Amino acid sequence: MHRSDMTILSHYPLRVVRVDDYGKVKKVHAAEGTFALKKMDDVQQLHAIEQATFFYQPYMVPIYWTKHGARFVAHEDGYYYMMPWLSLREERTTKAQAFFRDLASLHQKTMQEIHVDETELKNYYEAKKAVWEEERAFLQSYVEQCEREWYMSPFQLQCCTYFHETMQAYWFAETKLETWYEKTKESKKWRMAFVHGNARFSHYVPREQGGQFLSWERAKWAFPLVDVATAFDEYVRTPPVDDTWVDGFREYEKKLSLREEELAFFLSHVASPTYLSRVVSDYAGKRKKEQTEYRAVSELQRAYWVMKRTEQLLMQMATSNPLEVESDSQ
Repeated sequence: MHRSDMTILSHYPLRVVRVDDYGKVKKVHAAEGTFALKKMDDVQQLHAIEQATFFYQPYMVPIYWTKHGARFVAHEDGYYYMMPWLSLREERTTKAQAFFRDLASLHQKTMQEIHVDETELKNYYEAKKAVWEEERAFLQSYVEQCEREWYMSPFQLQCCTYFHETMQAYWFAETKLETWYEKTKESKKWRMAFVHGNARFSHYVPREQGGQFLSWERAKWAFPLVDVATAFDEYVRTPPVDDTWVDGFREYEKKLSLREEELAFFLSHVASPTYLSRVVSDYAGKRKKEQTEYRAVSELQRAYWVMKRTEQLLMQMATSNPLEVESDSQ
């Protein structure tokens, strides 16, 4: 047990037996029970949790007070807080629907409609579109370069194999971004909420009277589906991919009805295969010099399967959403 740990723990009325180190989280075994001592890197994370507490205290895993009535302990290497140690092993199939219902309830509580400045809207649209066009142009150029080789490397061969499907993903993302832009330009309205900022199944504790979320260090004002996109990203990277996420998303929509432009914005951003483009860019630029060909190919394959899982889920969402089907058929 480190001396610094004991200095921090001395602020709490605990009889500490042992401390297990898990990086930014320490598992504290005490006579009074088992607790998690969590470190924050800066005061901004502390302020995010304070603001989240103001809005959402019933939705938060409780933070324990110190002996002196404070929620946080300042130390030379950062800030700390204490919460219960949780074992989150429940099947995600049973967890997903409750997660989305409670996430929607949380967003409803602080939802605000704001006026959209047309210049800012246009700037964001053009900047995002330019980024995707640059990524597409790079992939096109790289594939053409690969096809001129006498012998392609395994990575280059896989990249060429995935090229057409990757372009389709970019096309879908850009189409949805266009829908968002046109609809929002017309309404000049957008909705914001105080979001969790790192909403994942692993940061949620289901309970009969409403679940609770933990790890609020990234909480902020943003478009509410930012939280849904974070959960989506975790889900597609954690096989198997089944109907769990789509069923959960339907629960979210039942609780918080989405506008066409909001759904289009979400779809455009989660559909973009930027992560695959970065894998290719890193390989082409030899930015990971220590990476073997085998590891490079494995990373590219993982990025491809994330893209395909994303496609699978988005197609399920489109076929189960009448608004989406109607907009696609026009």
